[in-house]
Amino acid sequence: MYNKKMQYVIKSVPTDDKQGLEDLLNQMSDDGWDLYTMHEVETESSYDFNCIFMRPKQEEEKTDLDDIVNITSFKYRMEKMLAAPSSPYASCKEIQLKISNQKERIKKIKSQLESEHLSPEEKTHLNNQMSDELRQLDGLKQALVNEISPNTMFSTIKEEKFVVNLSEEILELISMEANDNLLAETVKIRQKLADSLGYVIPHIHFHNSDELSQNEFNIKIHDIELFRTVVFPGYIAFYKDELKGYKVSDDDIVLNDELTGKKLIWIPQQKVKDFWVHGMSAVEYIGKAIETISIEEVSDIMDYNDVNNYVEKVIETNSFLVDNILPDFITASDLKYLLSCLIREKVSVRNIVYIFEKINDYAGEPTKEDLLDKVRLALSKHIIKDLAVDGELKVIELSDEITEKIYGFLGRDDEEGIVRIEAKDVEDIADRITKFTKAKKITNPVIVVPMEIRHMIFVILSEFIPDLTILAHEELVSECDIKFIGKI
Repeated sequence: MYNKKMQYVIKSVPTDDKQGLEDLLNQMSDDGWDLYTMHEVETESSYDFNCIFMRPKQEEEKTDLDDIVNITSFKYRMEKMLAAPSSPYASCKEIQLKISNQKERIKKIKSQLESEHLSPEEKTHLNNQMSDELRQLDGLKQALVNEISPNTMFSTIKEEKFVVNLSEEILELISMEANDNLLAETVKIRQKLADSLGYVIPHIHFHNSDELSQNEFNIKIHDIELFRTVVFPGYIAFYKDELKGYKVSDDDIVLNDELTGKKLIWIPQQKVKDFWVHGMSAVEYIGKAIETISIEEVSDIMDYNDVNNYVEKVIETNSFLVDNILPDFITASDLKYLLSCLIREKVSVRNIVYIFEKINDYAGEPTKEDLLDKVRLALSKHIIKDLAVDGELKVIELSDEITEKIYGFLGRDDEEGIVRIEAKDVEDIADRITKFTKAKKITNPVIVVPMEIRHMIFVILSEFIPDLTILAHEELVSECDIKFIGKI
């Protein structure tokens, strides 16, 4: 029930007042309150239970959205305030302190029982209190045993694969009360990639991070930061080259876009005109970053559970293909490599059964790269169809000079067996392509090259040029009107 439209109340009761705790829980339940959490806290004279109760505001009707996470809510902040010790060491020290204090209370009761002036009723009360304290001591000892157990450490070994961290200033972007929120945006992105590429991105975890600067967010895959920039709620972002004639004012924010390298102007929402090109809200920009990273890092995001899901889809239709291919002709790692390479270049794997049929046809190819080339050739009609605009595909060729230079990269060291590529050579080629595409006003360049160097060129140039497509000459099918617009 993470929702701002909730009421919360904190009640306290001594830990040794079992009847008082029971009465409190029953009374609050009768009044319509739910127990959110209960924490033991130490006071000057004793230990108390601090109980947090919550219920929907009486004037508000409960909705189906009450179970959606909203980390800007009161509940989240109370969790941070009342969080358990941050490490097993801290927990161990805390339990040891509680055991020490518990022994002191037992010692005190024991000394009282040794008094000769106790009435039978007082002795009975002290004996019952002693029994309760001993039971609590046993519980603390068991908690200490559990805390120092190696199994506890193993239980903490877990990983959040895909994480988006948000600074405090932009936490509102995941609020359920906002019409434009990141939770809904991630659903849209996941559906878009599933429909267009047959690629289902994993669950995305949103966290508040104190390490980020104002208005910053970052994206981490396997705890490695891959992207970081700022967004501005209440503003709309436009690429400068899309707002021809617009004069930047003092209340605008101009930045270099970390995704495209273009100039990005954040304009206050009230200044944006309806007839302008569609800009991006802060939520939409973060969504674009998530989508971009999801594709660029697919080889790290896709795991063997995902591969198995594709295999299961094929088994439902034609189990023979799976039996015939795996693992005799290709391994699960080969299949993961093949699928991630296709997705990385925005080639859809939705028709997974057809892809398996082609893998079966070409499973005798000597290398993974050869198999990838063959599968891409089989999918070439689909690839060209997705790239063409109104039946026409504009492509760029590389000059003989550039092609020969790239072939030179293939000169292998016999001892090390690696491809040696000078960074300055790659940057020079990327700069030439960028200048050419700017002159031609091309935003998504498509370059055709010989088949044997196609994948390598994509790998080395995609790091410098966003939205780059590299095709082999053999993939240019006749069903589409191919227009060569120049050489680089």
